[in-house]
Amino acid sequence: MTRLLLLSASLRRDSLNTRLLQHLQTGLQAHCVPDLLLPQQVALPLFDQDLEHEPALVQQVRTLHARIAACDGVLVASPEYNGQPPAYLKNLVDWVSRLGYIDGHSASPFCDRPLLLCSASTGWSGGAVAMPHARALFGYVGALVIGDSVSIPYADQAWDDLLGFQFDPYYETRLDAATQRLLGQARHFQQQRQRTTETA
Repeated sequence: MTRLLLLSASLRRDSLNTRLLQHLQTGLQAHCVPDLLLPQQVALPLFDQDLEHEPALVQQVRTLHARIAACDGVLVASPEYNGQPPAYLKNLVDWVSRLGYIDGHSASPFCDRPLLLCSASTGWSGGAVAMPHARALFGYVGALVIGDSVSIPYADQAWDDLLGFQFDPYYETRLDAATQRLLGQARHFQQQRQRTTETA
């Protein structure tokens, strides 16, 4: 079955973006195997090449790299800080993209994988100002960032402590269309990978 990595880029405990991924995870479970990657599961130090030869840290990066590489597509939900994606997200990408330089054979785990960018925020932009920067980051490491993206402004107003997100039909329709497009491209990636494995 197709696997999707759901990557939250917010460290905040009650993050709207983590909640957005959990909201989407509920609907995706009938169509794929979603893997929710939370920052608490990563906990990498700031990228420093001087740390690349510490065995425990390299193993941690290798485990994260394998988890990303096991998926057929990636769904990123990221807040916007001063018009940029969080430093945590850039740091994660920096570490996993360096593994190939450390061990000599690990390609970028994002390479050729379809990737959808989403954002939920309390402000007017909904995280849209940071989207081009996130798009450039993931495009640089080889991800196929799909044209669709979803920015949800004033997302806190759609949150209910008992019911979760209660988006209006406009945002639900956009989220559904974007995730379905991601699923379609992820299935295609999965099929291509299976063909390559069979002919290897």
